Amino acid sequence: MKYKLYDNATNNIYEKFKVWTFLKNRGIDDQDRYLNLNKSDTYDYSLLDNIYDAVELFDKHYVNRDKIAILVDEDADGFCSAAIMYMYIKCMNADYPVDYVMHTKAKAHGLYSNDFELADDVKLFIIPDAGTNDYKECKKISEKGIDILILDHHEKEDKDNPYALIVNNQISDRYPNKEFCGAGIVYKFCQALDDKYWNEFADDYLDLVALANISDVMDMRSFETRYYVNQGLLNVKNKAFSAIINAQEFSMKGVINPHTVSFYVTPIINGCIRFGSQDEKELLFRAFIEQDEYFEYKKRATKDKPEEIIQESIYDRAARLSKNAKSRQDKARDKAVKEIIAKVGELSDDEKVVLVDITDITDSSLTGVVAIKISEHYCRPCILVNGTGGSARNFNHSPIQSIKDVINSTGIFNGQGHANACGILGLKNEEQDNARTTLNEILKDIVYDPVYLCDYIIQSDDVNVGLIMDLSKTDNLIGHGIDEPMIAVENIELNKNDISIFGKNTDTISFIVNDVKFIMFRCDKKNELYNFVQDAWSDDDNITITIVGQPSINDYDGTRTPQITIEDVNVLENNIVGSDEEVAW
Repeated sequence: MKYKLYDNATNNIYEKFKVWTFLKNRGIDDQDRYLNLNKSDTYDYSLLDNIYDAVELFDKHYVNRDKIAILVDEDADGFCSAAIMYMYIKCMNADYPVDYVMHTKAKAHGLYSNDFELADDVKLFIIPDAGTNDYKECKKISEKGIDILILDHHEKEDKDNPYALIVNNQISDRYPNKEFCGAGIVYKFCQALDDKYWNEFADDYLDLVALANISDVMDMRSFETRYYVNQGLLNVKNKAFSAIINAQEFSMKGVINPHTVSFYVTPIINGCIRFGSQDEKELLFRAFIEQDEYFEYKKRATKDKPEEIIQESIYDRAARLSKNAKSRQDKARDKAVKEIIAKVGELSDDEKVVLVDITDITDSSLTGVVAIKISEHYCRPCILVNGTGGSARNFNHSPIQSIKDVINSTGIFNGQGHANACGILGLKNEEQDNARTTLNEILKDIVYDPVYLCDYIIQSDDVNVGLIMDLSKTDNLIGHGIDEPMIAVENIELNKNDISIFGKNTDTISFIVNDVKFIMFRCDKKNELYNFVQDAWSDDDNITITIVGQPSINDYDGTRTPQITIEDVNVLENNIVGSDEEVAW
């Protein structure tokens, strides 16, 4: 384990404004402005290329009452983007002939999957959150006399797409915010439509804009993105979004912020989209566009209540079925992870990536979530191949800044998506060994020892409740690009009796220093602290450690306890007293 301070960190635990230091460490220089964002921190839609042409294209079809179709892409951003566009049109005219088109293949993106058909009478096809690079598919649709409007945020590849009108912040030089998702671009388009038609509808969908930006892992250091996320989460209006929050009440504990949404809402939505049945996915989207429906649902009997049949709203049903789909996904993921680890076995230091063909293990709907677990297990980037495609993931605290860039530098196959969570294309079976060899050569000088960036590095005597309380005030700020606070505590001296081990699997360790609880979950025999607790038997047995961990306030049953959740540990000295002599490592 290695750790160091953030660049320019003061390491002064007695400074007054620790939240400002927390933000400064993460690259936000104007901390006061960031903590008080307002509408002046956003950008006008006029800075987006083609935005006025897009309004005129829409208006041409709208005044003619032409049939409009909207593509629903296969992730939370795709669902939110399409839902905003659909509801906006229905808000303008409830009877307008607009329909949505859903993918039938798991993890399909844009048009290249070719897994849907447009109705013959469609005149305008709106593609939110996708389509910028689908020029071949757009050509085929355009040749049928259908106009195409793309509202996207993905980076443009080499070729232009002359067959569609594209509004995309990535290819709009005047639009500064590149950390804005598909739903954000749809929202900007709706703002332009508001001005065209004298409406005030766009802001009604800011909660979906917030959900999409969080779910699509947009950088929360962007002032504009953060402003819209703040505004959207302050007033969650969408009934499907609200139902999922309610269904996750036990985990979220009434706290709605980017961190809780990313951990407890986004996975439920993605679990349904990627592992639910087609009927379940369509039900979820109908809930997002607020098509009120009711269903009979047989509630199981409990010790206090008999079985009963109730009327279940589409929102509660969508939330319940999505949670069930997520549970099924988790079980299938864990099964696949075990099989892959058994297939890979131990890796030498020279093997810099985990590249595995999993065609015979699981289907493409699971590659991303499985790759995350495999990457965490081996502490190195993971590439899972299924057919000629698949997914790549990097692990937290990796010395590699972008696994996507590394993949693209091979010249063998391509990565598309986010820097450390991307899809892969074009890796043929016969090229896998060559790709593995090439990646090992590119990364030969990389050492996979996690390096933890810390806000403070302190001695055990400096641990205090006030420091933990101050750092816990960052809870609502945490999001992508704004990592949780991290501190290193050096030279913690403990006796055997200072340490408790507990939990269902007896793999949780805790101890207290200066009224602050330290806790470490999921320990195993690779953990030297865990081994000390197992092996020590005398009150004189002692250990000296340094830890890195995340300070927080644990709220359990109304009791608030300052604590540090240990991420990693170094054992400096380990003394176990035997019957005749002291044994030291």
